[in-house]
Amino acid sequence: MKYPIALFLIIFVDHLALGQILKVDKASLDADSSGYFMGNINMDFNLNNRGATAEEQITFRGLTANADVVYVSEKHAYVLINTINYFKSTGGPLISTGYAHFRINLWRRKKMSYETFSQVQYDDGRNMPFRFLQGAGLRLNLKNGKKTNFHIGIGAMFEHEKWRALDEENAVLERNIWKTSNYLGGQFKINDFVRFNVICYYQGGYDRDSDIFRNRVSGDVVLRVKLTEKLAFLNSFTLQYEDRPIIPINNFLYSLTNGLQWNF
Repeated sequence: MKYPIALFLIIFVDHLALGQILKVDKASLDADSSGYFMGNINMDFNLNNRGATAEEQITFRGLTANADVVYVSEKHAYVLINTINYFKSTGGPLISTGYAHFRINLWRRKKMSYETFSQVQYDDGRNMPFRFLQGAGLRLNLKNGKKTNFHIGIGAMFEHEKWRALDEENAVLERNIWKTSNYLGGQFKINDFVRFNVICYYQGGYDRDSDIFRNRVSGDVVLRVKLTEKLAFLNSFTLQYEDRPIIPINNFLYSLTNGLQWNF
């Protein structure tokens, strides 16, 4: 349980959102001003006992916490994105996931800029106690308008994973894979109160231990409705597809969440 605790501390000690999407105002990263912090925190909690009968008492508990923080300097931007999830139902296993993602955007105002990134992640529900990745790439701003922003990223990364085998007790499979890491993202401002954030990732590489190529596609779509200057309503949809998981588990995942976001 040391990885969930570490990520939980990162979220709250640093005063602070499978894909990574920054839920702060993207336009602020391209502003002329510099030397400031911005960010947000949102938390969703779900508790219900929707059993079929009085004798069949089924309780569901879920907690999702997301946090983004950004420091914008004159030339660069430093981004920290965090997510942690806990889900438990009566008679079912505890499902716990989370990640911390740190990214630096160098020369952020230029049409073509540079990025470096690191991420630590775990997913107990899918028998993945640890994933670490580190990489770098180019970011191209295709359009940077008042209502619409488009950008693409092209890069490479090194990924280290640990998986618990399903057919052998206490066995852990480790993989070290170099992968391409590419994304396409955008932000759409409908009006002063409503915004869409969209991002899609592709990551793929050759697994020498298994002598196969492994490919992963993931994406996030976020609808943000501004309620006050500090408070907003969020509707988030995420999905992920892996063509060849390292262990035989479900290769398609999705989630839909609703909650409130506090901005600072």
